[in-house]
This record gives sequence, C-alpha cells and structure tokens, in this order.
Amino acid sequence: MLDPITDLSDPLSQLGDTTMAGPRPLDPYQLRVAELGEAIRAHRRAKGWTQAELGEAVALSNTAIAHFESGAHVPRRDVARRIDDALGAGGRIAAMRDKADDNPDVKWVQKIFKAEQRALRIRHATSLIPALLQNDAYTREILAMSLPDRGGVLEEKIRHRDRRRAIMRRPNPPRFGAVLTEAALHTVVGGAEIMRRQLLDLIEASRLPNVEVRVWPFDSARAWADVGEMTIMDLPNGRTVIHRVPDLCLTRGPSVATHITLYGHLCAAALDAEASRVFIHKLIEEKYPCAPSALTCP
Repeated sequence: MLDPITDLSDPLSQLGDTTMAGPRPLDPYQLRVAELGEAIRAHRRAKGWTQAELGEAVALSNTAIAHFESGAHVPRRDVARRIDDALGAGGRIAAMRDKADDNPDVKWVQKIFKAEQRALRIRHATSLIPALLQNDAYTREILAMSLPDRGGVLEEKIRHRDRRRAIMRRPNPPRFGAVLTEAALHTVVGGAEIMRRQLLDLIEASRLPNVEVRVWPFDSARAWADVGEMTIMDLPNGRTVIHRVPDLCLTRGPSVATHITLYGHLCAAALDAEASRVFIHKLIEEKYPCAPSALTCP
C-alpha cells in the first residue's frame, strides 16, 4: 500500500535518476531511457488513459508521468513496477527499467554481488583493471566514464564497488586470478598520475598469496581472443557461476565448462605472474613516469 505522506507530499522523490535526455538520444543510456518512456506512453494510450489518470493510479502527478514519457526523468525501479502493474504491461516496463542502467539495486547486479561474496575462487578476464583490484581514484574515474553507456548514480556505484572490494581485505579472502590484455595498462583512466598509482597498486596486489595477475601483451604470439569481460566464481556448494558483461549469468550446462576451459587457455597463453609484474613495471616507467616537478613519487 502507498503511504500518502511519502508518496504524494514530495513527488520528486519518486523520480530517481534525473539525468536529462533530449529528444534525440546521443548515447546508449539515453537511448534506453527514451525507449522506456516510449513504452510507458504506448501502454498508457493502449489502456485509453491520460497522463493524469496514470498519475492518479500510481500516486504521482501528471507532470511526473510526462517527464518519464519524454525521457527527461527516469522512474525509480519501484515506481516503474507500479506503473507496469497499473497499465497491465506484464512486466515489460519493469524489465526495461531494470536494463536501463547497472545501479546496485538491479536484480542481476545483486545476484552477482551475492555470488562474489560467497566465492572461494574468482577468475577474471578483462581489458581493464579488475574491479576487485582497483584503488579509490581509479574506481571513481572508471565508473564516471561508464555513465554515458551504463547510466546509474555515481556515488551509489562507488559505494557498491567498495563493498565488493572489501572481500579482498577480509581474513579469508577468495583466491583471485586475472588475465588482462595489455590494453588495460594503456587505457588511460583519470590521467597519468592515477594510472601510475593504480598500476603500482596492481603490482603490489599481485604479490598477495591469494592473488595472481597475468598480462597478455599486444605482441604475443597468439592474438587476444575476443572474449569480452568474464568472471568465473566457484561457490562453497560446488556450483560455479559465470558472469559475462553486461548482465548474462550462467550457472549450469556445457557453457560453464566451456568458459572454464577458455580461461585456462587464456592463462596458458599470457605471461606468468612474475613476468607480468616486470612487464607492468616497465610500462609504468615508459608510459607513466614520475613527473619531474613531483616532490615525492611512488
């Protein structure tokens, strides 16, 4: 049941993310927001309702509904579910809202987070610095860079990322292995100073007894397979969860074994752990040297 004080006294509290989107979306997130607005409008018209009638059904103003339909505002997920129910959309509107961004309140993000927290072993292939080994500055910059594509609320995503990274600081951290293409070291996130610090931190993290980092250089005899980003999580109950970016989650069937085999091939073709540390350190000095004006430099 709606609380009339919470739901009517402050209509703007229902809006959630208020990222502006023009009539001609310029990036993927804005495009998904526009499509969500169009779906709300189409279902409302099919029901024969005005914006005011839909607003009354979900305890919002007709102005809020107009903002949702135009893409000027994005409804919170609970609001999208109320709209979906009121219009009899059969979950279509709620599903589109879930896919609009990858904020921490998305169901698939929560599912991956729970698996990650329980995992005894995590294996990761990526072309960026692995999320669990990122420092604060790199995390903020990489999440900010992803907003035009993935949307969401930056500060909420930063807090969620920190909760994820906390598993590496607990007394019984999971075994963590990563294979990253050399592109992860060259993709500048936040500037040279942030990259230098992050890569030095990556070297230190790779020395932990539960961590192994391997680099696949550009000039490797074998080309980097176009596998995208994938994570393999082994759980205490013997199950394995595969996460493929952005939101594919696999838990059973031949595809699980296929991903495990693929990760093994990537490891075998990449530099070993010590050679990877040497490679990263050499690249730091060549690409991200200490600034001459710096009084101290890590």
